[in-house]
Amino acid sequence: MNDWFTIDQIDKETYIISEYRHWEETHCYLLNGSERSLLIDTGLGICDIHEQVIKLTDTPIVSIATHIHWDHIGGHKFFPDFYAHKNELRVIVKSGVRRIIPKH
Repeated sequence: MNDWFTIDQIDKETYIISEYRHWEETHCYLLNGSERSLLIDTGLGICDIHEQVIKLTDTPIVSIATHIHWDHIGGHKFFPDFYAHKNELRVIVKSGVRRIIPKH
């Protein structure tokens, strides 16, 4: 679905990537820095959010989850540099999620 994501630019370095076509209307935030970009939440995972994010930055992307609900971590699989709170990581691991790098 080419029109799954809606992208709004807040300022030169900040974007909201929304999934309005789903009833939950999820929102993810991309903050572009000079050396790296930070994606806050990865949405539902219905469509590949990574395809949209790489159009908005040319720096390496770090992704974090505000919390572990499926509408916040659905696209985590597209980002090998993915982080979540250490107390929630066990939930993700039990669900079979791969490529998580725990930070202490």
